[in-house]
Amino acid sequence: MRHLRTLAIAAAVACAWPAGARAAWGDLLVDPTDGAFDASAWLATRSGFVPLVVPITEPALGYGAAGGLVFFHPRAEGAAAPGAGGGGFTPPSLSAAMAFATSNGSWGAGGGHMGIWRDDSVRYLGGAAYTSMKLDFYGATDAARRFEMEAVPIVQELVFRIARSRLYLGARWVFAHSTIRFAEAPPDGLLGSEAESVISGAGAVLTWDARDTIFTPTSGTRAEASFLWFDPALGSDYQYWKLSAYQLGYFPIVESLTAALRLDAQLTGGDVPFYALPYVKLRGVPALRYQGDSAVVAETELRWEFVHRWSAIGFAGVGAVDALRDEVAWSVGGGFRYLLARAFGLRMGADVARGPEQWAFYVVFGNAWR
Repeated sequence: MRHLRTLAIAAAVACAWPAGARAAWGDLLVDPTDGAFDASAWLATRSGFVPLVVPITEPALGYGAAGGLVFFHPRAEGAAAPGAGGGGFTPPSLSAAMAFATSNGSWGAGGGHMGIWRDDSVRYLGGAAYTSMKLDFYGATDAARRFEMEAVPIVQELVFRIARSRLYLGARWVFAHSTIRFAEAPPDGLLGSEAESVISGAGAVLTWDARDTIFTPTSGTRAEASFLWFDPALGSDYQYWKLSAYQLGYFPIVESLTAALRLDAQLTGGDVPFYALPYVKLRGVPALRYQGDSAVVAETELRWEFVHRWSAIGFAGVGAVDALRDEVAWSVGGGFRYLLARAFGLRMGADVARGPEQWAFYVVFGNAWR
């Protein structure tokens, strides 16, 4: 789950009491190599639950915050450290519980677990939540129709490493029970039986992960392709399919300059409920603003470390969906990052983005993609 990964990254800046008296706060929060503020030692020596707060700045939801607890499981001896050559970074296993609320009245709570087992030969991701979201539906028009969606989403994924490569193959199951209410009459034929509905789909997922870290990569690539089939035999009220593929590539130009490229595509077919349709995901573009049976996105980013630990960010992207007039969505913007945990390759900062209709502000932990 995306929130689970975000919670893991955000834990790096949470305020918590030390687990024991093995080191003073100064030792845990100062990098001995340069004397700068750094959370590497704190993260590496933590055991137990860590409280945290994550700002929410999604334009579709308004401003808000998510709070919760994350547990970093002890890392196995011999696990590859962040920044290991050849894409050999072994992510930590973690468990999390969280809740969130935003200024437009959306809220929710849930939890999950990301497990890295058997020397990173098996990866598991699972979670469940209850959410009450207030969103806008546009379809192929410029008129926003506000609706409230109460949902219980569940995700289960298990992948296995192929030989000693960075390629993983496995299965994913997604489920959501939803109740939907429009503030005004919905478009003809849109709501129907969707006032209360269940989607349930399962399928295969293939992932390549050779990044030097899962937090703020400097080199390497993560690519994934998945195919999910939703069917009444699986408990779904709708029969449809969804094909998704994305690639995140990080390319060091010189020591202080890193270029990145994101490509993302989603395609659906069959009886797809409107809330499950693909949409353009870009900074500066509200969620669900541009929807269709298919969606494609291309985005590039440049990070320049102009002063030790401080970086400037510039980015631009375009996205399009089918049958959405003759327009494409676009986004440009910039921001900054601070190297918060050198040993983990973890940076945090903020971005300002401009989309077709509005400006948006984002607090970023780790990276802005996935």
